[in-house]
Amino acid sequence: MMENISASEATMRAILGPAEELRTKHEAVMRTALGPIEELRKIVELRPAWLDQLEKQEFRPAWLCQFEKQELRPAWLRQFEDAQRSIADFNDRFQLPAISETARLLEQFRIDPAKDLLLTRFADQNTSLLRSMESLRAPWLDSQEQMRSIRGFAELQGIGAALQSASVFDETLSAALRVGLGDWRDTITWPKDIFTDLTARSEFYADLGFNHALTDFPAPAFEQSLDIAGLRSEPPTLVDIYGAPATPADDDAEEGLRRTNTAHDWLIRLETQLRDFIEKEMTRAFGAKWHKQRLPNGLFEVWQEKKQKAMQAGGKDWPLIAYADFTDYERVICKGDNWKEVFAEFFVSIGSVRESFQRLYPIRLDTMHARPIAQDDELLLYVETRRFVKVIRKRLD
Repeated sequence: MMENISASEATMRAILGPAEELRTKHEAVMRTALGPIEELRKIVELRPAWLDQLEKQEFRPAWLCQFEKQELRPAWLRQFEDAQRSIADFNDRFQLPAISETARLLEQFRIDPAKDLLLTRFADQNTSLLRSMESLRAPWLDSQEQMRSIRGFAELQGIGAALQSASVFDETLSAALRVGLGDWRDTITWPKDIFTDLTARSEFYADLGFNHALTDFPAPAFEQSLDIAGLRSEPPTLVDIYGAPATPADDDAEEGLRRTNTAHDWLIRLETQLRDFIEKEMTRAFGAKWHKQRLPNGLFEVWQEKKQKAMQAGGKDWPLIAYADFTDYERVICKGDNWKEVFAEFFVSIGSVRESFQRLYPIRLDTMHARPIAQDDELLLYVETRRFVKVIRKRLD
C-alpha cells in the first residue's frame, strides 16, 4: 500500500512541476498539462480509499498526520488544486458553436496554398470540413482565438486525410507533414530535461517547428478530433510471436495514467509489427541467417548477449530480433545495403523514415518509464504509427 502511495505522489510531482509554471508562462504552454491533469484528477479521487486503509494501520506516516490538518495538506495537493483552477480557466474559453455559427466562421476561413499544404491537397473546406466540425460534441472553439482553433482542427483533418494516400513516406507528403509536425530530419541530440519536464518538451517541439494549434484544445475535444480524423481508430495488431518490448519500469508505474498506458500499448504493438516486417523481408532477401551478415557492426553480438541473459534468467526463447532496442529498427532499415536492396521499395524516402523514428523516440522513452505524456506526444504517436502500419499492411496485401 505504501509503495502505491509513493508511486502516486511521484507521478503527481512529475505532472505538477510544469503545471506550476503555467501561471507564469504564455497560455500556449497550457496544453502540456491538459491531459495529465485530467489523469491526476482521477488519482486524487482515490484519496479517501488511501486514508481509510491507512487509518486501520498502527503505523501512521508523518505525511498523513499533516494531511489531517487542513492547513498542512501535502504540497502536491495544493499544487494540484491550483493547477485545476488554471486548467478550468483555460477550458472556460472554449465553446461548442451552433451549426450556423460554424458555417459562418468557415466562410471567413481562408487557405493559403503556399503554407497550408495539407489543407490544399487533402481537405475540402466547403463540405467535409464542415461535417467534421458538426460532429464534435465537446467544446472546441477558443472564443479568444477562433481562427486558430479552426485552423488547428482543419489541419488535423488534413493530416488524417493525407495518411489515406498511396505512399505515406514519399517526400511530398513528408514535406507537407513538416508544416504541422515540425522538421525532425537532422540527427537530434536529446536534451535530458525533455523526458521529465513537459513544458521543456513542449518548447523543444516548438523549436523544431511543431504547430501547437493542432493540440490546443481541451482534452475531450482533442480526443474527438483525433477520432474524426481517423488517427486513432484502431491500434496496430500485436504480433505475439516476436514478443513484447521491455515492460514499463515498475518504480513509477501508475494505473491511473490512462493516456500513458494507451500509448505504451500502441508502441508495443507497433514494435512487434516492425520486428515481424523486418524479419520477413530480410529473410526473404537473404535467408534465415541474415542476422550474421546484414546487421550493423556489433549489433548481432548485442542481440545474442541479451538473448542469452534472458534465457539464463528463465525467459522464453524468442526470435533474435525480439531482443532489438527501439533505435535498432532504424539502424537495420536505413543501413546502406539493406535500404537499397530491401526497404527503399516500401519506404521511398530514407530521410522520412529516420524522421519518423525520431518523432517517436521521446514518447517511447517516457511511456516505457510510465511518465506522463502530453497531447503533442499523442499526435506524433498516432501519425507515425499510422504511417508505419500502412506500409506493413500494404506489403501483406
